Amino acid sequence: MSKKWELPDNLATPLAVILGAIIIAGAVWFSGGKIPSPMNGNHAVGVQPVVAVDSSKVVTAGEPFIGQADAPLTIAYWYDYQCPFCHQNEETVMGPLIQDYVNTGKVRIIFKDNAFLGPDSTKLALLSRAVWEIAPDKFYAWHKAIFDHQGQENSGWATDGLVLSLSSEVLGTSTAEQVILGAAKKSTTYQALIDADREEAQKLGITGTPALIIGHTLVPGALPYAQIKADVEAALAGK
Repeated sequence: MSKKWELPDNLATPLAVILGAIIIAGAVWFSGGKIPSPMNGNHAVGVQPVVAVDSSKVVTAGEPFIGQADAPLTIAYWYDYQCPFCHQNEETVMGPLIQDYVNTGKVRIIFKDNAFLGPDSTKLALLSRAVWEIAPDKFYAWHKAIFDHQGQENSGWATDGLVLSLSSEVLGTSTAEQVILGAAKKSTTYQALIDADREEAQKLGITGTPALIIGHTLVPGALPYAQIKADVEAALAGK
């Protein structure tokens, strides 16, 4: 990036509030002592029974999405901003998926948090909720910018300065500051939505990230676009 950003004094306290929310969330979610590990192209978080899935029945109220609300097919996408396999999915699948199906009105993608890898995961999930509420038309651009600059897992790469810089580039400085303040002010509300996404994932048998539900098919892990495309075509055809 060509410009170095310093954190304004008026944003230091809001980011500290976000950090506090992360610590509380971590105490709740990680108290079970389960340590995620890479498995089959995703980050595994435990073992769940296989259950029937239907992307038309996932919770959509209040959730970030791209595409037309009345698109024939809904795809639900669970991810963690620190997950390297999610980064791979963003690099190899999301671009052509959006071009071929979202931009043509055939698919709507619902974005679902499964923020379990560490403090930066929760921090970014909280901020993403604020982006969706304050600047929904810029949500995916912000989402992609975060993944484009993903660092090593739990290395502390999502610094306040980086977040402010990327958010300012995508949203504009004024809106970026509103997002940071909003994430702090509504951290409890946003955390409840994040927790609900994770609980829904567990009920549907999703054990890691990334995970897609395409029609009645659960697609775990970062798979080649050709396979995702085949699943989308089958769902659109009603198979």
